[in-house]
Amino acid sequence: MKKLLIFVAIIAMIAVPRVYAVPVSGEAVLDKMDATMKAERKYMEEEMVLVTASGAERSRAVAVWNKNVGEEEMMLVRFLGPANVKGTGFLMKNDEMWLYLPALGKVKRIAGSAKQGSFMGSDLSYEDMEALGSAGFSATHQVKAFKETKSEGTAVYQLDLVPLDPESSYSKLEILVHQELYLPLQIIYYGRDGLAMKKLTTFEHQQVDGRWVARRLQMEDLKKGSKTVLKVNKVDFNPAVDDSVFSTRYLERGI
Repeated sequence: MKKLLIFVAIIAMIAVPRVYAVPVSGEAVLDKMDATMKAERKYMEEEMVLVTASGAERSRAVAVWNKNVGEEEMMLVRFLGPANVKGTGFLMKNDEMWLYLPALGKVKRIAGSAKQGSFMGSDLSYEDMEALGSAGFSATHQVKAFKETKSEGTAVYQLDLVPLDPESSYSKLEILVHQELYLPLQIIYYGRDGLAMKKLTTFEHQQVDGRWVARRLQMEDLKKGSKTVLKVNKVDFNPAVDDSVFSTRYLERGI
């Protein structure tokens, strides 16, 4: 009887297929992170705080409209205050960008070579605004390395990305993605010299209308010692946003 039971157990082990965890690819993680950060429509009100290396601070009020439908990726950023930046606007449609400065009274197109410049004196470049604000990373970067690890006790996916644009300021991005929220917890940007150039950190992750968002983001310039903090005060994932908002004509209207 004992031999019969052992034989049955062996047969059962052979007959029942083992289930192995399907390894997650870096590309799949990147796509899901982009999908988490993007929305078909979104409106945000933010406080942008510029902090110098010496600790001096300047605060700005910002409104951001996003719309992503099919292949169309659109974003409008409007500065609401203080007075010296009020009315300034930034428009992005796919890979084209425009800036409106009230003092000049006209819209200026941002050429590809200028995308590496500072966005309104902050530690974010136009290139950063494009990726974080609307376009995401999967279409403009290639995954070069991927692994599962932990960061301060949190399970994360670590992705090493290489920009596809030869004019990019960066040689590599190292991203830590939360394994449950699929939000980036940290991004380290490496310059063309191979040295760490900037670091983005996200905080205060909350659900808004069933979607995970970071209520606070900090971009730090590791060479200059300055940083820019974005505090998200309001998020609406179902705003009434007409396509006319994303036009140079609307951009010129100011506030």
